Formats: sequence, C-alpha cells, structure tokens
Amino acid sequence: MSDVKCLTMKGSLQTIMAQVSDGAHDFEVVLKNPVMVIVIPPRTAGESSSVGIVPFLNYTDEYGTGITFHRADILTMTTPMVDLLNQYNSIFGSGIVLASSLTSS
Repeated sequence: MSDVKCLTMKGSLQTIMAQVSDGAHDFEVVLKNPVMVIVIPPRTAGESSSVGIVPFLNYTDEYGTGITFHRADILTMTTPMVDLLNQYNSIFGSGIVLASSLTSS
C-alpha cells in the first residue's frame, strides 16, 4: 500500500502530492496520480491565500499506474495537512474525509 505524501522537488521547488511507493531500485520512488500543490493568491485585500491542486504529468501513460522518480531529485518528503489530504482523496481516494483537529494558537 502506498502513502499520500507531499514531495518538494530539488531545483524547481515544486511541491507534488501523490501516492508514494518504493521503486524497483533503492534510488527510486514511484508517484501515482501526482498533482502539483499551488498557492492561490487572494483576490481582494480582505481575503487570505488558499491552496489548490492541479494534475502533474497527467498526459502520460504512467500517470495512473506510477511515474518513477529518482530519490536524488527530491528535497523533502512530508505528510500533507488533513484539509489538503481530503482534497486529494476526494479526487483519487475512497472519498472518505477526515475531520480537521481543532487547535487554538
């Protein structure tokens, strides 16, 4: 089974979210259904920015089965926040939405 992770790529600093699993070799990871995480700027002064996702390399045959990346091209691999994970799962997952934890700052 693969985990959904956010990967920041070296060089471009793009953040890609995908179902991540080990590749055929130790230096590879396989990304299934990858999407780019993008920041959407506020439209007005009173709004805050938001986050959206857009398909990444969806025009390839391997998009749904898994695209192989070299681990050396990945700067970080992190766990997405619940709201972002829910957005991803509503498109590619079971559709189950997790409740956000309520914390005060």
